[in-house]
Amino acid sequence: MKYEKKVIATDMPKCYAIGMLDVGDERSFVVATEKEGPIRRFALDGTPRENVCDGPGGVMTVMQTPGRTDQLMATYKFFSPNFGADDAKIVTYTRKPDGSWRRSVLCDLPYVHRFGVLTGADGQDWLIACTIKGACRKQVKDDWLVPGAVFVARLSGRLERFDTDRQLALSELASHQLQNHGFYTAPDRSFALVGTAAGVFRYLPPATADGQWQVSCLVVNPTSDMAMADFDGDGKDEIITISRFHGDTLSVWHEDATPDRYVKVWEDPQRRDFLHAIWAGRLAGSVCAVMGNRKGGRDLLRVWFEEGDYHVEVIDHDRGPANVWVFEDGGTSHIISANRETDEVALYGVSTR
Repeated sequence: MKYEKKVIATDMPKCYAIGMLDVGDERSFVVATEKEGPIRRFALDGTPRENVCDGPGGVMTVMQTPGRTDQLMATYKFFSPNFGADDAKIVTYTRKPDGSWRRSVLCDLPYVHRFGVLTGADGQDWLIACTIKGACRKQVKDDWLVPGAVFVARLSGRLERFDTDRQLALSELASHQLQNHGFYTAPDRSFALVGTAAGVFRYLPPATADGQWQVSCLVVNPTSDMAMADFDGDGKDEIITISRFHGDTLSVWHEDATPDRYVKVWEDPQRRDFLHAIWAGRLAGSVCAVMGNRKGGRDLLRVWFEEGDYHVEVIDHDRGPANVWVFEDGGTSHIISANRETDEVALYGVSTR
């Protein structure tokens, strides 16, 4: 692969979350900060369009509300899993006719880190939200005494009708989720994967109005982040994982003869400190995964399968990516990378050599 880098922002301290956003007829994307800073919208060529908000930051997840071209959903005030997430919430930003954005509180949810929207077989939309922990003793860093949980809620109507005094009602679906960090939404939003200290769990929403959530453990191994793609071209998606929490090990897992049971088929022999946030899919015509690590080499990496084995390539060095995303525009693939450790947002055009 050949990569052409374009730095599109250097004034977004601890840039972190990325989301695609269609505003009216314009395709675009947003990048948000973990610390104090804006949610900023960019055209697909990297031109800044506007700040959705100027702060306060603490955005771990940002996404377009399904079916809307005038609304975002985002975490709010998650500044640290240690001492800065007691006031965390999920909020919406709705674009008004004058072009400004109105923020509304969807729900208070301390320590909410990742979330998504799934659609059941009956067409019902569901919010699924994960708290990375349940509480924190202020004097103790890296305190995991109170595990996180997974919460769900039915979605209907216009989400901006909710606010501080009238919030979306959440139900706790799964408790005792230690180091509840990883989250992956299937491209068709039919299921989510959640990565915890116990492994990778698949969450399927109810198929009928009176149905139940289906939760299955697919990988029994501490997992910080994961994604799915058919890397080896056999017609079945593999799971690529980062282990352990903010860990140093990349692995690929393949479904064996027993449905929903995955076995490890590859492990990267090189240890890479603080790996973070995997994207997987088709890049410049080839199936691969893209991720970064935030310590050590602080590299932007690509993983792919070729000639019977997995390979790792360094796309960029000493940048410290926290999150990445890939999109196609005009027949060209692009990688967006929120290079948190260097306060840099970069856009990489990708082509075959």
